[in-house]
Amino acid sequence: MAEPDHHVKVAVIGGGCAGAYSALRLQQDGKRVPVALYEYSDRIGGKIYTKTLPGMPHVHAEVGGMRYIPDAHLLVKGVIDNELHLATRDFPMGSPPPIGASKNYMYLRQQHLLYGETSDSTKVPYNVRWSERNMNPDQLQQWAYNYIVPSAPSNPSIDDLFKVNFLGKRLLDYGLWDLLYLVLSSEAYSYMLDAGGYDTNVANGTAILNLPTTGDYAATTKYLTPVDGYEQMPIQAVAKFKSLGGQVHMNHRLESMTKTRKGVRLTFVRTRKNEPRDSIVHSIENTTDRVIVEAEHVILALPRRSIELIDWAPARDNAELAAAINAVIIQVAFKLFLGYEYPWWKSLGLTAGRSITDNPIRQVFYFGTEEDAIGGEPGNTNSLLMASYNDLRSLPFWKAFENDPPFLGHDPATGNTPGPNVPRQTNPATTGMVDMAQMLVQEIHGMRSLPKPYTAAFHDWSLDPFGGGWHAWKAGIDFRKTMPYLRKPLNDWPVHICGEAYSVQQGWVEGAYQTAELMLEKHFDLKRPAWLPKSYDLGP
Repeated sequence: MAEPDHHVKVAVIGGGCAGAYSALRLQQDGKRVPVALYEYSDRIGGKIYTKTLPGMPHVHAEVGGMRYIPDAHLLVKGVIDNELHLATRDFPMGSPPPIGASKNYMYLRQQHLLYGETSDSTKVPYNVRWSERNMNPDQLQQWAYNYIVPSAPSNPSIDDLFKVNFLGKRLLDYGLWDLLYLVLSSEAYSYMLDAGGYDTNVANGTAILNLPTTGDYAATTKYLTPVDGYEQMPIQAVAKFKSLGGQVHMNHRLESMTKTRKGVRLTFVRTRKNEPRDSIVHSIENTTDRVIVEAEHVILALPRRSIELIDWAPARDNAELAAAINAVIIQVAFKLFLGYEYPWWKSLGLTAGRSITDNPIRQVFYFGTEEDAIGGEPGNTNSLLMASYNDLRSLPFWKAFENDPPFLGHDPATGNTPGPNVPRQTNPATTGMVDMAQMLVQEIHGMRSLPKPYTAAFHDWSLDPFGGGWHAWKAGIDFRKTMPYLRKPLNDWPVHICGEAYSVQQGWVEGAYQTAELMLEKHFDLKRPAWLPKSYDLGP
């Protein structure tokens, strides 16, 4: 057996939020140095990925996660404010109060209405039964919750919901949409699904975590995001980790893990970017393309699909571990951005937040104009639209366009195609995507024509090594037991698993941080950060 190329106390696998957080906290503690972070690709961030499109250096295209709730996401807030000291700005979901999101658009069943009209059954194009009239999707979900769980508090704990039975079956064993179909009319069910914007959990994600309404339709929740892009959170965490002596190894794909007398033997394969796509290919041309590491402890800060790609015998042969890794549904997701020479949507009264449709673009977000951004260039009206944000059932619609010619765009100043000020994107949208999105955006806004976009970008999170954008616990899984198990699944292997996939806040950075913090406190004896209240519940 070849000698290891180097030894480390802790090997953290994955340069996303959970990995960056774990590496930084361990390095700060100093008891188990050296700590080394290994990242599959050439960038830090994982599913937090900020792109800057040409002509808009201060308007950020968040092709992954994009915001947090400061009143609820205390770990994210603490990292941003106390560890990294990042400047933040509001992430509004509509016009300033009192209008808010009430004037944002809905386009359902080829009919237009405004958010503020979604509780008016005379305008909503769904023939709901009389007891469901005059309720928007949040209100319908709250009505269903009150019917199914009449004795539970409005803000129930997870333990409260684990005690609930409905129609002779545990609430735990229902998927959200399976359950809603039992209590809502077909029309109300379709309305909730179409107008929600996401198809998340339609693949049978547990009702336990998704039944109580989020209040997203009211759009009164306060969101924030870092001024320089959400990606700065993991990037700056890793930069701080390095400044404290931590090791960072980019373009290292974990190929296999084997147990040794002293810990775990890790075999990495060097990778490189596959231009022009934002994908990674493996480079195995000679023996120097493989790196062998001996680690006393390993933290897999990875999503489900990334773990499945590792050659690790217990993940195949240990039934309990295999079932735990497989206990979450992978939610595929896709984002497409278009850049315009001016914010044409403002003439329609749309300034921020989203509009929703049942057509394949699903959600449109209004991201802003360069001259209005913090530090923006005066007089520069180049503006960014997230023309499509969708998941699950609508994603295959867009994959049909992925092999079309790349969209070259044009120079806003001269109209030349492609313009000298419009460099090629490393992951360009295609002409088919842009043409289709332009047609659908025009339709939902009720316009005869629209200005042509001058630049575009997209990201498909269904590709390896991620497999999807976020996760959901499968119905019937007692995640109160699975979560602590995964933090240290095998007694004879010093391997730990954390990340958004196996949290109770799936789809949020907060979930990634929660699982990492629980793992660090319980298995590495780290003390809770001073800025995090002792009363804050990290989850099971």
